[in-house]
Amino acid sequence: MIFNNKRILFIFLIFFLLILGACSGNKETGKEQGENSSKQEETKTKEPKHGGTYTILNASDIDTLDPHRGNTIGTHFPAGFVYNRLLTYETGPDVGYGEYKIAPDLAEKWEISDDGLVYTFHLREAYFHDIPPVNGRKLVAEDVVATMERIKNLPGHQVALLEPVEKIEAKDEKTVVFTLKRPFAPFLNNMANHFMWILPKEAIDGEIDLAKTAIGTGPFMLKEWELNVKRTFVRNPNYYEKGKPYLDKIEFLIVPDQGAHIAAFRTGKAEAIDRLTPDQLKTLKKSNPDAWLWKELSGTHVQTLMNTNREPFQDIRVRKAISMAIDRKKAVDSIFGGGELSGPINSTLGDWVLPKEERESLQPYDPEKAKQLLAEAGYPNGFDTTILTTEATGPQIARYAEWVAEDLRKIGINAEIKLADAASFIQGWVGKKFDILITFNHFFQEPDEWLYSQYKTGAFMNSSGISDPKLDEMLEEQRTILDREKRKEKIYEIQRYILENVVTSVAVTPIGQTLYQPYVKDVYPHASYGGGYFKDIWFDK
Repeated sequence: MIFNNKRILFIFLIFFLLILGACSGNKETGKEQGENSSKQEETKTKEPKHGGTYTILNASDIDTLDPHRGNTIGTHFPAGFVYNRLLTYETGPDVGYGEYKIAPDLAEKWEISDDGLVYTFHLREAYFHDIPPVNGRKLVAEDVVATMERIKNLPGHQVALLEPVEKIEAKDEKTVVFTLKRPFAPFLNNMANHFMWILPKEAIDGEIDLAKTAIGTGPFMLKEWELNVKRTFVRNPNYYEKGKPYLDKIEFLIVPDQGAHIAAFRTGKAEAIDRLTPDQLKTLKKSNPDAWLWKELSGTHVQTLMNTNREPFQDIRVRKAISMAIDRKKAVDSIFGGGELSGPINSTLGDWVLPKEERESLQPYDPEKAKQLLAEAGYPNGFDTTILTTEATGPQIARYAEWVAEDLRKIGINAEIKLADAASFIQGWVGKKFDILITFNHFFQEPDEWLYSQYKTGAFMNSSGISDPKLDEMLEEQRTILDREKRKEKIYEIQRYILENVVTSVAVTPIGQTLYQPYVKDVYPHASYGGGYFKDIWFDK
């Protein structure tokens, strides 16, 4: 598929906006909650209560509600209030933030043909919101077919998720059949992807202005949207999970100033707050001692990306030297308050990720060895280069770039930092106009997204320009392995190969911290953008 520059720039822009959200609200597993999270555990034996308004403060608003055109976190997080997918991922106290356990959503069951080419989904009884022109009618298979055809014909990352699909048919009102061109292991994960919201056919037919209106089958209904002021969602009384949601209302308020966010949380006018510096967190914990903390590993990692289209980064010895020169453990502890070394797949993607010990052994911190590698590559005195970065995702990234530059200086590499605004940064990233680039990576949910899209020759997100025929062969092969354990072994093999023979990205996964009011219960987010888990949240007050 050929993309013109404007289209590539647009899609990178929407990914970059997704990254903004990924950095601000990713919760780690319930098994590693913060010191005050026991306040949530105390209510496990209590019966959830109905009622209450959950207030969320956003720094900015969005320009469209359309979940297939607007790909920002601002669109997709509340899309999970309004819409459902065929499949979803389990959430709850016993499910880790980064565990991708496929669960029924609008499809209550499904079958896969022996040859892996035909997927048949059986729809549950569910009803759209009682809002014109849909007026509370029952979900039918034609809604799914129309939605998927729309996704296939719109620009955006989700198009690639359906690329192997040859045909989509409504066998009857409750049965949808997907026929694939070839076996495709990521298919079920892609059906649970946070882009795959099911719309009513009326929307695809143009009877609903999806930019301004949202009508789905989800737990909440959009009541009003006042641009740059607020968005209000109210309880859907006909949601397919009887008795849920518990909240009466969710209200998004647009408040640009972080200081105002802190003041709102301190005075009980907001239910949660994140993107806090260690000092801000310490102050809030002192003023709000009953608030509970959820520590997090980010759903994406901070990458130091090298451009193999430029000298001297075409030499693997130079790239390995840079990897060995950066003290990532100290950097992530100092700047983010903790984290861990990441590999080609982010650390939160469950058992698809290489064990932590192996990631560390394959990526040692060894400045002396780094100097030796530089000398072997013909740079005994180092070289001059530049680091492109931005503060658009927060000041911590710029601080991390400064740390990297200082570590590189110690092995003779003089790296000038170029701090760009968001638009200029994206242009440099898209156009591969950088030597080294430091930013949060994209937010992916499937090993294929992390690997194929970033390392396959000519792939959509291959920003480093790497081209390795052996790696290409492995990347294609993993897509066709339908046995999960066998595919996992191939995914491990690919990660090891990249860390030993490719080394275009030096990554670290930081933690973040979110503070909740003491009465907010059963908050179990997942490493995907939809906020559907809000159906389980309730207030103990």
